[in-house]
Amino acid sequence: MDYMKTLERALRPELAVPLVYLLFISFAFLSYIIPDTSRYLIAPGGHFSKPGLLTYVITLLSIVILSASAIFGRRIKVKANPVLGGVFVAAFLALYTTFPIHPVLLIVASGGFTLLLFSISKKINDPKITWAAFLLAMLASLAILYKGIPILETVSREATAIDPSRAIFHGFAVLSASFLIAFYKKRTAFPAILLLLALAIMSGFKSDAIAIIASASITGLLLKRVKLQEIGAGLVAVVLILAIAGTFIAEVAYGSWNVPEAYYIFYRAGFTFAVFDAVVGMSFPFGALGGEALLDATQMIVSIKVLGPLYAEPHIITSTLIGPGMLDFGIIGAFATSFFIGAYLGIMDRMRGDTILTCLYAIALTHTFILIEVGLQLTSILFYLALLYLAISQTKKLN
Repeated sequence: MDYMKTLERALRPELAVPLVYLLFISFAFLSYIIPDTSRYLIAPGGHFSKPGLLTYVITLLSIVILSASAIFGRRIKVKANPVLGGVFVAAFLALYTTFPIHPVLLIVASGGFTLLLFSISKKINDPKITWAAFLLAMLASLAILYKGIPILETVSREATAIDPSRAIFHGFAVLSASFLIAFYKKRTAFPAILLLLALAIMSGFKSDAIAIIASASITGLLLKRVKLQEIGAGLVAVVLILAIAGTFIAEVAYGSWNVPEAYYIFYRAGFTFAVFDAVVGMSFPFGALGGEALLDATQMIVSIKVLGPLYAEPHIITSTLIGPGMLDFGIIGAFATSFFIGAYLGIMDRMRGDTILTCLYAIALTHTFILIEVGLQLTSILFYLALLYLAISQTKKLN
């Protein structure tokens, strides 16, 4: 049996995202059974009750919608100019809702990002783009670390969550990791990726480190540039980052932490799914916040509006892929989120015509895997649109 071909087929969006989502739900379900995790999640020892049937049903229906819309998305054709306009609008809104900046400066910054994206689209086939992205990721990381090491300082980590440098690092680190695997020999690519990985871990955000590994692994698998053993090593690295780094971050944040490292992944999935259950209880059937959650780049709105008394100060809280949409617009928002992401990935999958387009698809798929826990927000929509514009521009060059 050709395991590599099987894995490649499994990376089609209608299969890959549902499989990872179902794995996440399975871990969450087990966390309510395992004594070492349930005692800290479920009352009386924890703050939650076990998620109800409605929460599972909404999630499973959303997965079905996402899978079906991914197949449908391959029929959709999108033009470049409207997408580039969407990039500008999304960038403007992301800055406007996060920073108290004068509108003129917001327009300049949003326009600058849009022009940068346009410039990248024209030169994306240039090998220098890979190293330019790598350099920008490095500079953004240094800007973060200059203010402190977030993995060691809770205050620094909270500040980094809304720092533009983190968004720049994430975007360009994932892009350069994918391109390094695609265009360079392993003796060049692997050390550079390991450096990005180390910087991501120091930033205190597991998702950045996991995204770097996943984008490189998926790209290498689709382009047949890595071996099955190397994919296995990448999966082991992801598990270790989640377990060890996740536990360490929790200990720094809370002062003490009693969940064993071996069960951290289960605890994390259980916590996030329990938060989504609270979101469902608050927002079913037609929503509660009318757009505030999707526009919140900090992810702190859930701690304020949903969990309330549990946190003395606003805190970064994840709520699953469909959590923000559900909180804002109820089941309509949850299902619309699933349709948007499924159709988007279907479009990106259909355009996979060369190495560059495969890299862009791998990055988009990786980001979706991360969002299964984190939840869709405006900044992710901006990232999706930027990748889509680059893909459309590259497709034009091939035709």
